[in-house]
Amino acid sequence: MRVVVNHLTRMEAPRICIAAIAPDTGRHIRPTTSRLRPLTRNLLAENGGPFALGTLIELGDTTPDPKPPETEDCIFSPASAQVVGRLSPNRYLELLRENAHRRIHGIFGEELLRHDWNYAVDKGCGSASLGILRVCRSPDIDVDRFGKLRLRLNDEDKPAFLSVTDVRFVEADHKAEVVADVRARMRRGVEVLLMLGLARAFKRSDDDRERHWLQVNGICMADRPLAAQP
Repeated sequence: MRVVVNHLTRMEAPRICIAAIAPDTGRHIRPTTSRLRPLTRNLLAENGGPFALGTLIELGDTTPDPKPPETEDCIFSPASAQVVGRLSPNRYLELLRENAHRRIHGIFGEELLRHDWNYAVDKGCGSASLGILRVCRSPDIDVDRFGKLRLRLNDEDKPAFLSVTDVRFVEADHKAEVVADVRARMRRGVEVLLMLGLARAFKRSDDDRERHWLQVNGICMADRPLAAQP
């Protein structure tokens, strides 16, 4: 199976999550492994691995492993993944635009419900956990008072504040500089495409059930769609 990488998500260090899009169908794929063999930053191209944004990857043999809403999951062997090409920045941007939605419910369906300043899908519900949003109104990004990076999504009547898990923001020594640069370009009106995903289900302390919360897995700015920094 050949896919183009478009989601590189930080998790608890050194773990990462990878997702990609099949260029011939527009279908998202999340290659996964067992809990005993988690994906780590060693698989990133910057560390000698095969995975980078815009890279065309041959995953090798895969086994579908869908569990709603994570219908995109498939088991693969990282050792079998091979780089077979890399899209140009223009072609990568074109691929994202071709498969982007203008509304978040176009991605996640009516099972995605509003919860205060965020959205979530109840555990076991929904038919998709990955997608691309081409925003209608410029978003904003900042570090909140708890030190968490958040994106303000302004497309709905009431803004939403989504956790940003793009792996390129993870280095603490340059996070402030990168955030300031992205924020300034957003405010100038640079086109933004968001790689959105639903997190693995968990139960908040003030909640009565497990939910999959909406997050921003990646930010693509049209002025430099494949840069090492957003």
